[in-house]
Amino acid sequence: MPSDTASIYHTNTEDKMLFKAITVGDGDLSFSLALKRAYPQISVTASTLLESRSELCRTYSNANVTSKELLEQWKERVIYGVDATKIEEKITAESEEQKFDI
Repeated sequence: MPSDTASIYHTNTEDKMLFKAITVGDGDLSFSLALKRAYPQISVTASTLLESRSELCRTYSNANVTSKELLEQWKERVIYGVDATKIEEKITAESEEQKFDI
């Protein structure tokens, strides 16, 4: 394993587990997509700050393309309408078992 990717793993007692990352306030989702492209083994949940999908696409010209790649090619999750000050409530409401490492 290349040394630059070794830091994205943490070890449990059975074998190596992948990190689950969440991004918040990513605007056009370009950071989330860049993170996924650089480290495809990380599970990335991207959440935008407050915007709905339609608002995001109206605001950022490339948001439709980036969100489509995250969702379709990488099978990652994008959560719209997230107030970062209440993110724990939103994530808990979406999935009781969702935990994030970073």
